[in-house]
Amino acid sequence: MYLWKAIDDSGMLSCLMWLLAALPLHLWASVDPEMAVLETEQRNGYSCQLIEYQAVGPERVQAYLLVPEGASADKPCPGLVLLHDHGARFDIGKEKLVRPLASAPSHIQASARQWVTDGFDGVFLADRLAAEGYVVIVPDALYWGSRSTDLCQQWSRMQFGDAPSQRMSREIRSVKQAVYEGQRAVYDSLARRGVVWAEQTLNEDAAAARLLAALPYVDADRVGCFGWSMGAHRAWLLAAFCEAVKTGVALCWMTLKATQADPPSASDYSMMIPALRERYDFPDIACWLCPKPFFFLNGRNDRLFPADASQNAFDRMQAIYAKAGAQGRLRTEFFDGGHHCGLREQALILDYFRQQFRLNATLTERMKLETLSGTVSTAL
Repeated sequence: MYLWKAIDDSGMLSCLMWLLAALPLHLWASVDPEMAVLETEQRNGYSCQLIEYQAVGPERVQAYLLVPEGASADKPCPGLVLLHDHGARFDIGKEKLVRPLASAPSHIQASARQWVTDGFDGVFLADRLAAEGYVVIVPDALYWGSRSTDLCQQWSRMQFGDAPSQRMSREIRSVKQAVYEGQRAVYDSLARRGVVWAEQTLNEDAAAARLLAALPYVDADRVGCFGWSMGAHRAWLLAAFCEAVKTGVALCWMTLKATQADPPSASDYSMMIPALRERYDFPDIACWLCPKPFFFLNGRNDRLFPADASQNAFDRMQAIYAKAGAQGRLRTEFFDGGHHCGLREQALILDYFRQQFRLNATLTERMKLETLSGTVSTAL
């Protein structure tokens, strides 16, 4: 991994080298993705493709692939892997970041609109990035979106469908709780086969990154990743262990292990890798990220990740980068706000990727971020 490239023979980083050598986590062998395009929709300056590909197991994964107009082998674009959050909302996955195709069921379109209104100030972030000139891939993680259960889709139709007679709050809550608790069953089912859910997700995310980097119209030297909330957890794992990813942004997911619930909640099962949590704390991920450039951004008032614990984690990561001689490559900041990916945070994210990939500002300058309203999503 990258840490070996950042150390010398002085032995000053023997502890970090031991961490690297002892890491009980390795990406699985890559497979031919055999990508198929299921549907294409032309949008304002880019296309949105619903694709399907082989990731790591027998199940084929669906994702949205957004391709800017003019992207070609002669003029390759930078690529981004966008990783959706958890949010205890399972009926949508990739649709939390990409405006659903017009052919998507009405309850999925309504669910996605509600999600981005609350979490992203009305912006489908992947669409926005595609309009900026990035090729963007957004896969569904296991138990979300196209890979959710029939019961989950039943809840979605009840909550967001067009039949008022189905809007029975008690039944809706009961179904939602059953879907939520179903996470334990997913974890246990995979564990009986010797698979850790979060490790499978990491390997599937790596497969998406490799697929993206191999596209002829993507510049493989300019591939990054982004995630908010659980997506941030996925993003820093992906950047740490996947060579195809050169940089990334993790929004609202960095803390200390001591702050986590014990025993874990149902939501924790999709992110829990026992072999890592038993040996290391969350900021130790910097040992495997280093010296890649990376940006961690947390909300100062985030109730899920208290600022003092996040600051402690940031300090520990910065110390790891400093000892490796990689000062300035790790950016750790707070914004005034909570667990949110609003317009201000999006501006920071876009500026970061522009700097990393040496892009000129385009859409943001034209739109004047401070005056944007929730209608931005429909304009994209």
